[in-house]
Amino acid sequence: MNTVLFQFVTFDDDEDSTEAATHRLHRELHQLDGVRSVRPAESVTVAPDGARAGEVAELGTLLAALAAHAGLVAGVLRAVGDWQRRRGRGRVEVRIGEDELVLDSATADEQRRLIEVFVDRVLPPER
Repeated sequence: MNTVLFQFVTFDDDEDSTEAATHRLHRELHQLDGVRSVRPAESVTVAPDGARAGEVAELGTLLAALAAHAGLVAGVLRAVGDWQRRRGRGRVEVRIGEDELVLDSATADEQRRLIEVFVDRVLPPER
C-alpha cells in the first residue's frame, strides 16, 4: 500500500504550552494503527498569512507517514482535530503534497465535514 506524508504545523502565541502540546500530539499519533512514523521537522519560525507581527508563530512541525487509506487518513485528521479542540487555542495546518487543511476554531461537526472534503480531494475514491 502507498504511503501518505503529512506535515502538521502548529501556530500559537505561547511557545511553552505549544511545545508541550506538540509532544502530546506526537505521542498520540504514534499510538494510532497504520501510522508508520512521526518525527519533528526542521522548521523556521514563520507567521501564517494574514498574521500581524508578534501575533502567532509556527511553533511546532511534525512529519508523519501512514498508509494511503482514506479511512486511516480521516482517522488521523480527526485525532489532530480533537487534539486542537482540547487545547482550545491556536491552529494546526495539515499539508499533504500541495493540499492544505486548517483546523482552528471549527466545531467538531464542522471539522468532520472539512476532513471529509479534504480526504476526498487528496485520496479520491477509486472508480
